[in-house]
Amino acid sequence: MAPKKAQKKDKNKKSAIKLMGPPPKPKKIPPPPACFTNDDIMRYKEIFRLYDEEGIDKVHIELIPTMLRKIGLNPKTAEVNKMYEMFLEDDLVDTVEFHEFLQMIEAKINFGDDFEIDITRAMAALGHDDEETGFVDFELFREELMQWGEPLLEIEFMDWMKLAIRDKTYNQEDGKFCYEKFVENMNNRDARFFKEPINYFKLDQKTLAELAIKKAQEQKEEQERKEAEKRARDEARRQKMIADGLIPPD
Repeated sequence: MAPKKAQKKDKNKKSAIKLMGPPPKPKKIPPPPACFTNDDIMRYKEIFRLYDEEGIDKVHIELIPTMLRKIGLNPKTAEVNKMYEMFLEDDLVDTVEFHEFLQMIEAKINFGDDFEIDITRAMAALGHDDEETGFVDFELFREELMQWGEPLLEIEFMDWMKLAIRDKTYNQEDGKFCYEKFVENMNNRDARFFKEPINYFKLDQKTLAELAIKKAQEQKEEQERKEAEKRARDEARRQKMIADGLIPPD
């Protein structure tokens, strides 16, 4: 027979368990969003691991905007804060798990990407960065901005140059302008300064992007026309040489 003291201890333990209720169920991790393919998920996982420097299957919350940009999205500060409200448990959470990262990607896609990607492509087109390296010749870019969209005034461009120098997006030694970094820096300022940062210095995003894309298309069509004319001339020359017996026919 168990001692009375031990029986009382067991009874108290059972009472405590009864008052506390059953242990909480483990958190059920939701499946990946249906809009993502296996290749998408693998690519996002690689990026997630890249920033999971501690190897804890979590990334620090302040890295999320950078990670989203890494996959080609351009979240504004207000959008990032909205995603934190939607998918994180409370304001005290300072890390993000992979399934939450996937939910944030889906949310950003559903928000609709605004003009940052368009303006980046516009800058590439205006600066003749056909390979989209992220760098253009600053003086060439300046000449284009003086003609396209709502032309910049000289004093406005000087203010822009000062900002680019301060942000180290303009290298005065080689004259190169890192427009991708400039756009990213302007996006990061939106919460403190203005809602549409790329409209700064009269850069109307939509107009400029449309004009640049139109210009790029015209240049492409002109190049294709010249190549077609060259092929026609070469073929006519070849046919004449065949007729003159200089080369054998096909």
